Amino acid sequence: MTNTMNDLEQKILKLKKCIHVENSAPVFDLQHPVNYIVNLKPDLKVSRGMFLPDPLARGTFRAHPITIRALKKDLLVGGIEFDDLEDIHICDSCKNKLDRQFWKFCPFCEANLPENS
Repeated sequence: MTNTMNDLEQKILKLKKCIHVENSAPVFDLQHPVNYIVNLKPDLKVSRGMFLPDPLARGTFRAHPITIRALKKDLLVGGIEFDDLEDIHICDSCKNKLDRQFWKFCPFCEANLPENS
């Protein structure tokens, strides 16, 4: 049996290797991570692949149940400096563009995503 790293562990390892060119200091403070909890509420009226703020519950977003099921549960959250982790894929089935780092399967048509682009 091989011991392989999961997707999140691979991304954390990649981030640990990032350093500022000017002073060789780490770019990201991975010693003090911040956890965010996002509340998602199923709503069949919301289009697949979309998230809408819930006007009645602050900090809660409404999404189609398929979108919620397709979303990976452990995500790295960051600003534009996390663009290097982007893994864009055009769904073979519905042709929607999606970032595979966020999805277990296509939230639009439920097609499986390939392991590697």
